Amino acid sequence: MSDLYLPSGFINMDHVYEKAEKDKLWLIVILGKRQVGKTYGTLQTMLRYGLQHILLRRTSEELDTIAASQELSPYKVFEPEYRVGLFKMKKICRICDWIPGEKGEAIPTDQRGIATSLAQIAHIRGFNGSAFSDLVYDEFIPEKGVLTKKSEGESFLNAYVTINGNRELRGEPPLRAWLLANTNRIDSPILEALNLTDDVLYMRRKGMEELITDTGVYIIQPDSEKITQEREQTALMRQISRKSEFYGMSMKNEFAYDESPYIKSISTKGLTPLWQYDETMYCWEKPEGFYICRAPFKASAVMTYTSSRTDRERLNMDHSYLKPYYYAGCILFSDLRLLSLFKQIFNID
Repeated sequence: MSDLYLPSGFINMDHVYEKAEKDKLWLIVILGKRQVGKTYGTLQTMLRYGLQHILLRRTSEELDTIAASQELSPYKVFEPEYRVGLFKMKKICRICDWIPGEKGEAIPTDQRGIATSLAQIAHIRGFNGSAFSDLVYDEFIPEKGVLTKKSEGESFLNAYVTINGNRELRGEPPLRAWLLANTNRIDSPILEALNLTDDVLYMRRKGMEELITDTGVYIIQPDSEKITQEREQTALMRQISRKSEFYGMSMKNEFAYDESPYIKSISTKGLTPLWQYDETMYCWEKPEGFYICRAPFKASAVMTYTSSRTDRERLNMDHSYLKPYYYAGCILFSDLRLLSLFKQIFNID
């Protein structure tokens, strides 16, 4: 069995943590099927190694839910080895060890970190994050159908810069971030903002479970056969269709659009160049619709847009007519990343 897994089939987080420490990796991205130990293993690592950390959730509503009761806290599962809970303080929560009071209430003692939401931390200025060595962003890719905002990518970058501060300028290691998610969807503003979408798709094409980039990013897409075999026998998985998107995401690490009819590679011969985006995406017009791919134009007399916010908005406005073509299934994409990028630019959920 790979060092990535424990004998039980769950992710071997000691392996992940030791590799991150040894190679001085600053970003660990774990994208995988459900219940392979992403959240449990990462938070257990925070507790086991005594890492002062920030637990981040997408929205304030998500944070309020897990902080509403100690029974809903993600740290509850570690009892009795660790007795850790969330204690609400205005817009954030303290993550603390606790002892029972005379009436059975939880009394916080030593603090291990804080929990907050992306919306809250991204807009704080003057925040001193030097006490925290790690940032854990759980479920950074929401379920398909949950509304995402294009600004989430920029908000995460702002949050990271705010917490990281000037520690690297002082010769200290950078804040280490852990991004955890199920394979719900590839069209993630955060993956796009971090320029990781192509790396994730490259791993999938090559059947890779681990990749360390030359920029210090560690991407893991676990595919534990043992966990898969065991979960296939659970009541829900025996009931649902093996062809459903939920089954593909939960059991096979498939993104929602992996089998999309929108994805098709065709020749650009005879097609008309229309516009290009940031030397990344090229739109060709064909008789029955449009084709968006990475094949550049030889002609220069086309509309050109950069990845700046102004140009993205201009692209959206200039070619808003493309949205009905998309919904009618008349736009083909050469690969999943371009489909994701198109949907972000044109505000398509």
